[in-house]
Amino acid sequence: MSNYNDPRLSILNVAQKSKILILRQSSKEEFAARCPFCGDSENPHHAHLMLNIVKDAYHCTRCGEKGYAIGLYARLHGISNSQAFKELMNMSPETTPKIEIKHVPQSPVANINERDKVYRAFLDKLTLKGEHLQNLIRRGLSWEEIGRNLYKSVPIVPQERLRICQELIQERLNLKGIPGFFQVQKENHAYWDFYSDNGFFIPVRDIQGRIQGMQIRLDDDHERKYVWFSSRGKLSGTGAHAWIGVHGVPSKIVLVTEGPLKADIAHYLSRYTFVSVAGVDATKGIEQVLKELNAKRVYIAYDMDLKNNKNVQKAKERLEKKLIQAGFEVRTKTWEERYKGIDDYLLARKKSQKVV
Repeated sequence: MSNYNDPRLSILNVAQKSKILILRQSSKEEFAARCPFCGDSENPHHAHLMLNIVKDAYHCTRCGEKGYAIGLYARLHGISNSQAFKELMNMSPETTPKIEIKHVPQSPVANINERDKVYRAFLDKLTLKGEHLQNLIRRGLSWEEIGRNLYKSVPIVPQERLRICQELIQERLNLKGIPGFFQVQKENHAYWDFYSDNGFFIPVRDIQGRIQGMQIRLDDDHERKYVWFSSRGKLSGTGAHAWIGVHGVPSKIVLVTEGPLKADIAHYLSRYTFVSVAGVDATKGIEQVLKELNAKRVYIAYDMDLKNNKNVQKAKERLEKKLIQAGFEVRTKTWEERYKGIDDYLLARKKSQKVV
């Protein structure tokens, strides 16, 4: 952590001196920027490098790289921290980026029981389009499993969204604090709405089967495949957390993979218990979840592109270290590289009539 009260040593100055593209201010304490280590995603509007102006620290939520201002400059310029300090002190500080942010009143996230109650009532009012049903069947799920997992298509027509929210409120359900729902202020009155985009909902459950939150699998015309059902930044909105999903019952053997839909499919095809993370570095709290599952041996089953992706390799190593320190026996699950995810591999095995 920086102990220097000098603008030349601030994280924003270092980022600008290092030609890091700062896209926006995400909170009072943080700016979001493009990550120079992993290159960030292909979408130029995505910014995974968080620059904390209070701690003068950085952390990429995508590749996990983190540290402090002087160290950032040193790493990007291939010099020692002491040399980085000297160079920064010999330069004039950059002007703090003028990025405006509107502070919209937000609602704290509701407790898990409230979220589960609202989400179940909400999903009960929705249907699953034929195209989404066929997508899930192609992935290897049965009609019965698709029904049990409560996948539903996202309503995008404003009048339909308004009607659904009104019905939920009439049923005395409180939408405040439920990620995805927000208020719209129009003249002298406000009404409830929710985030929508073309795709289908994927409920993410905890060990008790309660719906913690939901992801949306976006249709193929989007650059991104998955987003959280979130209303961060909206009036009375609530942001989604990177919830860890549980797919199966307590077991001594548990597999960890990336993405709740992938874990749903892999669990159905193998009957093994899976734990899903939203991203390879989104593992906060995973030790407690595994302990609640009575896990003894944990297999990390990240996609097979980890062999060529150094960022994923590093994330896997960090997870291994964390789990070993927590007392678990940790192994890596691999399969033929022609199958990217464990769900693809298990589906291919099923089609070939081999025992998984």
